[in-house]
Amino acid sequence: MTILDNYKKLGFSKDLLNLFSGKLFLNFGANVFSLFLPIFLYKYYNNIYIVILFFILSSLLYFILLPVGARLMGEINIKNSIIISIFFRLIFYLSFYNFLNNPTLYFILAILSLTIMRNTFWLPYHTELAMLTSKKNRGKQFGLMWSVSAVLSIIAPIVAGFILEKWSFSVVAIVALLVSLFSLLFFVKLPENKEEYSWSFKETFQYFFHPFNRRMVIAYMSDGAIGIIRFLFWPLFIFIILDEQYRVVGLITGAIVLVGVLLRLFIGNLLDKFKKTKLIKIGIILNSTAWIIKVGVVSALQIFLASTYHILALIVLRTSLDTFVYEKAADRGHYIDEYTVIKEMAIHFGKVVSLILISFLLLFFPIQVSFIVASIAVLFIGLLR
Repeated sequence: MTILDNYKKLGFSKDLLNLFSGKLFLNFGANVFSLFLPIFLYKYYNNIYIVILFFILSSLLYFILLPVGARLMGEINIKNSIIISIFFRLIFYLSFYNFLNNPTLYFILAILSLTIMRNTFWLPYHTELAMLTSKKNRGKQFGLMWSVSAVLSIIAPIVAGFILEKWSFSVVAIVALLVSLFSLLFFVKLPENKEEYSWSFKETFQYFFHPFNRRMVIAYMSDGAIGIIRFLFWPLFIFIILDEQYRVVGLITGAIVLVGVLLRLFIGNLLDKFKKTKLIKIGIILNSTAWIIKVGVVSALQIFLASTYHILALIVLRTSLDTFVYEKAADRGHYIDEYTVIKEMAIHFGKVVSLILISFLLLFFPIQVSFIVASIAVLFIGLLR
């Protein structure tokens, strides 16, 4: 049986394959670039607060402007919105290619292009994915997509670390840009689906802060907080622990992802036999303890061991949570995009709140305090119903 037969057996339509294939190229480009982005900013400014400011501003703008992007998607359709987002993604990468020529200008341009890219990509992508995935095989479809994407993500940090040892972050940005361009070959083949966003700007924020959505919003806020801590503070921490060696950071990160892929392949089918809600509860406990363990890491071996345990915890949690989230979105029917907007707003509001909190805590504690914040935040994911 060929790989294509396996895809067909799991209900992958041609449109879903194009969406997935385009996303694979975007993921690889992002994985090459993103691991060392916080490190690049930290090395240049030598000030953790400027790095935090970059991510606060980009998430805050996205949070505020997302309802506008949702309305735009309804006007120009999902396919065109995704294609527009790719061009702003290229501008984002070009900002860092030229960054050293005018840091202030390109710092601002990077934030603006990142905001527009997010606004024109994530809502259409999540909406399309929820519509195209099969209700019967959604869990297996996500499992297969995750596995293929993860294999590529093993290579990405190694490539980035090698480039940084030999050349510079500008070269990393160009590589990410060129890889991302290939996604257009698949996205242009998507159908011109339309999904009308029915809420006004004011109504969106009313629904976001409505008590009825409080549990969901808090759960997704915690997910956003954990995500930004894993993206920003953990790479900075291991970079410092590993004496600022780019190649070593890339190799260890690649090795950690490889272990994750192998674990996912071995235990993925086993996890599918358990109830999603039960696995989410177990995953929450495992992830909380994983962050606490990371507080005590002081060597390369400990980074690898703590990360391996954390990947196991993530697999247990995300295998069920990601499928559960898309089932929730798909069940909303016509309101699939409204649900996704609330979810995306909550994730980035969670990033903003957690970054402000951590900025304050860093005045008194070392960077590991962010891991404690993550260990507490993960407990609130259980509020999702």
